[in-house]
Amino acid sequence: MSLRQVDNLKVDELTPRTGRVNMPVKVLSLEEPRAMDNGTMICEGLVGDETGTVIMSFWNDECEVVSNGMTIDLKDARANLVRGHMRISLGKKGSMKESKTSLESIKESVNLSDLEYEMPRFGNRGGGGRGGGRSRGPPSRWGVLMKLKRDTGNKKFFNRDEMSEEQIEAAIKEMGGE
Repeated sequence: MSLRQVDNLKVDELTPRTGRVNMPVKVLSLEEPRAMDNGTMICEGLVGDETGTVIMSFWNDECEVVSNGMTIDLKDARANLVRGHMRISLGKKGSMKESKTSLESIKESVNLSDLEYEMPRFGNRGGGGRGGGRSRGPPSRWGVLMKLKRDTGNKKFFNRDEMSEEQIEAAIKEMGGE
């Protein structure tokens, strides 16, 4: 699968499989860098633009370059899932530099990393696979809603923490699900 380059994408247009993203984002908050078991340094920060926010993982030297309030231009960044939640990072081919653009009005009420995505299941045709062939049972109603959202291309934002089971059911019906 080749990933096409997407110029001037907005945060709310990111999906877990978006690759080669070019966009300016503002760093809203930044964790202290921490060392992983293999010695790699990582720090995560909340970045965003006028359409929303997402968590970005900064690795090694990148942690030293970024700071709170800085606007950075991402080149060839990519989105991926970490435990079912979207993150963006530069990966091996991406780069960043301080932007000449300043982003002032950031939409902090929409955080794409709050959404939970179903993890893709690889190599699970005909049983076997990592789960030893056991079925996980039916997907949760939240999982059904997220799948419907992806399948229909619906851009509506849902916050799992603020929705009751009844509201999740109503949203599923509203999108034509059962």
